[in-house]
Amino acid sequence: MAQGATRNKGELFIKRARQFNGAFLVSLSVIFVVCLFLYPYFSMPVSYRLVLYVYVLQLISAVVGYGVSLLVRSRMFPVSMRDEFWSYTAVRRYFWSWVLLCLPFGIGFLFFLFAGNLSALVLGYLLSLCGLIVFRPRRGDVV
Repeated sequence: MAQGATRNKGELFIKRARQFNGAFLVSLSVIFVVCLFLYPYFSMPVSYRLVLYVYVLQLISAVVGYGVSLLVRSRMFPVSMRDEFWSYTAVRRYFWSWVLLCLPFGIGFLFFLFAGNLSALVLGYLLSLCGLIVFRPRRGDVV
């Protein structure tokens, strides 16, 4: 009986973690859509070289974010439910992985606010969106 209850806790946790991931996806998309509507008010001419630097910075942050998330996924999961604070540990690992995966969008968003460049915002959004989809919670993350 205890084994079935533990399994149900794990399945419920993964369900909630997927909802948490969905909240990250929705918030990222809402911010992106709002920026699209505000683009006419923020657009300014920007040097191509500066845009290229921002692209490179976004790509580097995406590679670092994907690498760290992959490392966390391979080394720190699955989380054992025998630990007293297993759910806190798992949520913390998910959260910081997803924050790192949203870093390219954060860079693009800041550049959008200061320079009004839409292409850097779109690149950051796509990189972050793909990362959040790839690193969704799986059933085997909690055992």
